[in-house]
Amino acid sequence: MKISASIQAANQLNLLNHIESNNEKFDQLHIDITDAHFAENISMSFKVIEMLKNDTDYFLDIHLMINDNLKYGKLAFNCGADIVTVHKESTELKDFIKLSEFNKNIGIGLLPATSNSELDEYLEYAHSVLLLGVNPGFSNQDQVIDLPNKVNAFNDSFPHYSGEIIVDGGVKNKDLEIFEKIGVDVVVQGGAIFG
Repeated sequence: MKISASIQAANQLNLLNHIESNNEKFDQLHIDITDAHFAENISMSFKVIEMLKNDTDYFLDIHLMINDNLKYGKLAFNCGADIVTVHKESTELKDFIKLSEFNKNIGIGLLPATSNSELDEYLEYAHSVLLLGVNPGFSNQDQVIDLPNKVNAFNDSFPHYSGEIIVDGGVKNKDLEIFEKIGVDVVVQGGAIFG
């Protein structure tokens, strides 16, 4: 199981140094992009993706919590994203298919309150599924659902899914063992890494 460090929780005024001083705690970087519409806040710029692609060797895991996913999904890949996750709640299937044709490393995310069954028609095009345990927006939130239970329910509903399972939001270090046992491939952590 890999750990993806959510840089939203890092010191934005000294980002590269804060990433490097914690590099033994994670495997890759997770970058949230929000638009103040789908999520309440505005976070990272796409320029951050370019900077991290140019100045580090990390795998870049981009999480778009925005409304115009077709346009900005392509932009994220063009800026250097290795994988881009968009949300089912803001992405029509036809646009998700277009994104998957543009780049095979496209993931589909799900808000905490949305049923796993909503993913059904997206899965054949998805490199990964991201199950969110918090409502999108800010770092260091507590989970609003039982995230291991959501993962187990996903595995029960889609036993033949062969893509990656990613969990994101409020994951503490004490939770890592259970997520590994239930087949999670990538855990996103912010506050647990950067404080």
